[in-house]
Amino acid sequence: MILLSSILLIYVLIVLFSTGIWINIKAEKYSVHKPWVTAIVVVRNESENIKDLLNSLKSQTYPHLEVLLVDDHSTDNTLALAEEVAWEGLQILPLPQVSTAPKKEGISFAIHKAKGEYIFTTDGDCTLPPQLIETYVNSIGNKHFLSGPVTFKKNNQIWNNIQTVEFASLLGSSAVAMDLGSPIMCSAANLFYRKQTFLEVGGYSDNLNLASGDDEFLMNKIHKSFPGSTSFVKDANCIVETEASPTLSAFYRQRKRWAGKWNQHLNSKLTAIFIFAVNLATIILALQGEWTPLIVRFLTEAVFLSSVQIFLNRKKSILYIPITQCIYSLYVVFFGIVSLFPGTYRWKDRTLR
Repeated sequence: MILLSSILLIYVLIVLFSTGIWINIKAEKYSVHKPWVTAIVVVRNESENIKDLLNSLKSQTYPHLEVLLVDDHSTDNTLALAEEVAWEGLQILPLPQVSTAPKKEGISFAIHKAKGEYIFTTDGDCTLPPQLIETYVNSIGNKHFLSGPVTFKKNNQIWNNIQTVEFASLLGSSAVAMDLGSPIMCSAANLFYRKQTFLEVGGYSDNLNLASGDDEFLMNKIHKSFPGSTSFVKDANCIVETEASPTLSAFYRQRKRWAGKWNQHLNSKLTAIFIFAVNLATIILALQGEWTPLIVRFLTEAVFLSSVQIFLNRKKSILYIPITQCIYSLYVVFFGIVSLFPGTYRWKDRTLR
């Protein structure tokens, strides 16, 4: 019991420290020229979301923006809907071949056609605030890679709010780690980086065997080649909204896909092991009726999660923090075990690894 309580005490101290770091992260601004930026989106069967995404790209205030929409062999009417909102700055490109890592192949394919000095990537089910690209251009400075905040689109469903809280914990943790110079994760839904940097580190050339990881693998390669060159942009003008998983089965497939990335780099691996240990200890202490360390843990977490939710303008989701905390440890332990057997998974009507 002393060992388990000690693990939770270490975790509580880390959360308290992280809360202080998160609160003090400030978005930096620089005076820069106005280079071309290329936004790249690889899509497959996004007919329900493609118009919202493209309209939010079309509404960007930044003047020098081209958009490359790479279609990964969609079988619905994604392309027809994209054509309905097309404008001069949009190019629709078919992905030349079916790949084991279609998103990585699509981004690499588009980057070699991009005229932008900087690359912005997002996903087909996202919407962007109008000043996002402009804010990134003013925030890049001498950095090579920027990661931005992502949250789920608002609705009143309990399942959506639980995912919003859970994802806020990942967002806050990744922002703090990046601010401390030891990045562990980021979201492909909201990335901004130098085109030349992508080419210099070889893009995804050494991890095309895995479909996922177009975000964290690239981040880690850039961090290794250019230490201190990654940064989290904590600015409301950069908050990207995406769709939460509509069902438990979709959530399972998504998290299994993410699990394939967690054991690829030392920082991520050590973090995952520690988080697994914390939540396994939580379950054991709960079964033993040792509530004091658990209450301390949950109160500390609630402060951290609330501060992230307030920044994301998701104040109503704060009410769902206790519900999320009650199931979070079971979820972490379950997917920790699943990550040991990554195998294959279904995604967009395909079997991927």
